[in-house]
Amino acid sequence: MTLVVAASLWSTPPDRLAGEAVRLAAAGLTRWHWDVSDGVFAAPGGFDPDTVSRLSHLTGLPGEAHLMVCDPLAEVDAWTAVCDTVIVHVEATGWATAVSRVRSAGRRAGVAISPSTPLSALDDLPPDVAVLVMSITPGQAGSTFQPSTLSRLDALGGRAGGGGLGVDGGVTLDHAHDCAAHGATWVVSGSALCGASDPETWLTRARSAPGDVALRSR
Repeated sequence: MTLVVAASLWSTPPDRLAGEAVRLAAAGLTRWHWDVSDGVFAAPGGFDPDTVSRLSHLTGLPGEAHLMVCDPLAEVDAWTAVCDTVIVHVEATGWATAVSRVRSAGRRAGVAISPSTPLSALDDLPPDVAVLVMSITPGQAGSTFQPSTLSRLDALGGRAGGGGLGVDGGVTLDHAHDCAAHGATWVVSGSALCGASDPETWLTRARSAPGDVALRSR
């Protein structure tokens, strides 16, 4: 299975968003990851539905909303209108109800889990709900990928064949391969991908099989 790469524009200046979105789409990107923060659950920042709708139409690419908010149920409807997937945090109030709301809207639902949260918090999660493993503290863009993420992926391996198993936070090219080798079906990359001088080659390498040395060393 080819690893899916979703791009995060969290750290991109507002006046460069359109240009960067077009650049990545032209490089072969297939998916966006839209971060949303209420400034309480995570550091202030992220996107609003209107901006996401505009950039999605500009590039013709689908995307997922990552709601780093204390009350996801209050946000879900606005995001199911513009994204095919909505991800809420298992640490948030009413997350299970929010997941049900996403599914009832005909969208794919996902649950994100922070590094400090025990995986047992996901024990009652339906098998068709995606899991996004945070490899940094939510909202801290530019932070270093936490190696313990890989063992968490191993423990959640069964999720890869259900709703999907993703990783978000500090994902470099090497981390993308490591995550795939440990069962991830998709990764989110922001600074590493956006900072690449040749994003097309970056994406090609990231999607290559972990053992494909020829592609990785190109």
